[in-house]
Amino acid sequence: MRIVSIDSSLASALALIELSDGVATTVRQQVGTDARHHAESLAPMLSQVLAGEAVDAIAVATGPAPFTGLRAGLVTARTFARVHNLPLWGVSSLDARARAAFDRLGQAGQGKCLLVANDARRKEVYAARYQVKGADDVERLGQLHVLSPAAAMELGEVDYVTGSGVALYPQQLTGTEVDSQDPILEQLARIAWRRHQQGIDQPTEPLYLRHADVQMPKAPKRVI
Repeated sequence: MRIVSIDSSLASALALIELSDGVATTVRQQVGTDARHHAESLAPMLSQVLAGEAVDAIAVATGPAPFTGLRAGLVTARTFARVHNLPLWGVSSLDARARAAFDRLGQAGQGKCLLVANDARRKEVYAARYQVKGADDVERLGQLHVLSPAAAMELGEVDYVTGSGVALYPQQLTGTEVDSQDPILEQLARIAWRRHQQGIDQPTEPLYLRHADVQMPKAPKRVI
């Protein structure tokens, strides 16, 4: 099984992942450094990752994340899946980040609670609490939130913290930190494939959690 993973929740990142006998291997990977030009970078990055090879499915991060970057990744994934008639599976980027943290923790993560807190700008974070679920998935404890770092810590007791927000708000997001520098592309593919095998619906609707910064103006009120 070969899956293309696409994540534009932060900077653009794509990879061709091969799943065989329960092991995920990155065949090729492209990771950008610019978090503001997803639309221009995703198509050429996808071409380099594919290198003309056939794939079996697409896994795409659905956020939560800022509007513009997330939308670019989802449009790229949907277009490619439609053109090539491929299955398309959506996975929350927080779910994948949690799985990456539990992969790092190994046995130390069993039975523990993890808080994922990604930067949401405006002095807020996208946050959710997790426990490990098998070798490839995670269990989300409650809902996805966008809130202050201090409020994120009030969601419940946690043993570990991870995500891009931890370095930004170390005084508020306290706990044992799990490194979150690595891409989450292998985790996206593993979670998507596991949930597909279990018959779990994996929609690709974007998880914005807040309205876009730019809104269409409302129609002016009629003056009689």
